[in-house]
Amino acid sequence: MTLKYAVVYERTPNNFSAYVPDLAGCISTGKTWDDFKEMIREAIAFHIEDLSDKGEAAPAPKMSIGDAMAYHVANLTEAGGPIPDLETTFGVVEVEAEQSPSPAAEAG
Repeated sequence: MTLKYAVVYERTPNNFSAYVPDLAGCISTGKTWDDFKEMIREAIAFHIEDLSDKGEAAPAPKMSIGDAMAYHVANLTEAGGPIPDLETTFGVVEVEAEQSPSPAAEAG
């Protein structure tokens, strides 16, 4: 099954950093845009695989791109941090990931 997760990213002078709001703790960085996309896909796949190994299903993607953007801005505001320039340093993209059945589902 293919899942599409909203990924929040920021561009810094040295790299891109990203996280997936629907997958707590799923983060990544990459030096270039292409590197960032590959690394976040790998992080999502690893996160889903880890959940599957524990017999848990990956959470269904819930956040739209707009929801993820609002979530990120709200967290920055709450923390008292500056809001990045939405035109050049911050954004949200959808990333597809494959989910294989959990071991519990296969044993079913």
